[in-house]
Parts: sequence; structure tokens; C-alpha cells
Amino acid sequence: MKKIAAHYWLRPDGTVGKFPVITFHSDNRIAQIRERESFEEEEALLLVNGFLIPGLVDYAICNPLALDKNALKKYLNRITIAGIRGLGVPENMYIRLQEVNPGNLILIETLTAMDRQEDIMGFEKIKAAKDSMAELKKLTVSNAQSLGVNQMLGSLEVGKAPGLMAISKLDYSTFCVDKKSKLKIIM
Repeated sequence: MKKIAAHYWLRPDGTVGKFPVITFHSDNRIAQIRERESFEEEEALLLVNGFLIPGLVDYAICNPLALDKNALKKYLNRITIAGIRGLGVPENMYIRLQEVNPGNLILIETLTAMDRQEDIMGFEKIKAAKDSMAELKKLTVSNAQSLGVNQMLGSLEVGKAPGLMAISKLDYSTFCVDKKSKLKIIM
């Protein structure tokens, strides 16, 4: 079991909690979450600098039918680096993307095709947003609910395996993300 602590975390209800300790099973499912009054050292505890959040959930923005396998692999790697753990893909794209999926990305088949022109994904969308906290909530809880995977992804809750990331270099008084903010993928 892994135990990870930080100074702040995004609670499932969208509020910010302090001094979390999140314990994970070997299959990366959350076994326990507890908040403490202050930071205290514990045995086998990994302290992470920043604000803990779950992996992001977003929709595909490319047409994989127009790309070769190498380009698709690069696209999926770029998505993973952007912090996306769950990706909604239209039916006609699902099989093609599943063939090149590196395995750490959860593809979710959806009837909804996103007709978006922007080329930014995941954490870059949060950095570019006027209200970064609202965009963070959209890319976690809201998108997981709309894709029907909120029982597995979208929030840090016992029993889920949403992945874990930390945002550093943000304004800790408002939790606003800016251009200097960094994302670290923990699991």
C-alpha cells in the first residue's frame, strides 16, 4: 500500500481540503482518505509538494481516421502528459484508438462527438481558463459524470482509481492556476 500526503487536495464536492493522507491499494484504487489538523510525519509516507487532484477526464479532439498509427501514439502520449486519465471518444474512433492505447489511458466510448477547434488539452486548458478552479472541476467531476464513469474516475474517493496528480506553483490563497503552474503525474 502507498500513502501519499500533501498540504491540500481537491475534495469530491469541489472544495479544498487540508493535510490529506491518501492510501492506495496495489491496483491504484483508493483505500482510505483522511484529513489531519496539521502536517505530521508517518512511517512510509510520501510527501508531495502541491495541490492533489485526480486524473483529468476530457473528450478527444482529433480525427484518428485521418492519422497513421505513429501519429495516433503521439497523440495519446500527449494526452497522457496533459494529465488526462479518461478520454471520451466517439464510436467510430474507439477501436482505432484502443489499438494504440499505451494502457495507462482509459478510453470511454461515447455517442457524443466533440467539434472543437482548440488544440489544447487537459492541464493546458486549466492554465488558459479565466476561472481555473471551474475548469478543473469540469475536467474532473463534470466530465466523468457526463461520460458515465464517475464511479471510477473524476474524484478522489475510496474505491476509485482516478489517478493522482499534483499542481505546484499556484496561488494557495485562491487556488488559481497560472502560466507558471506545473503538473506532476504521481500515478
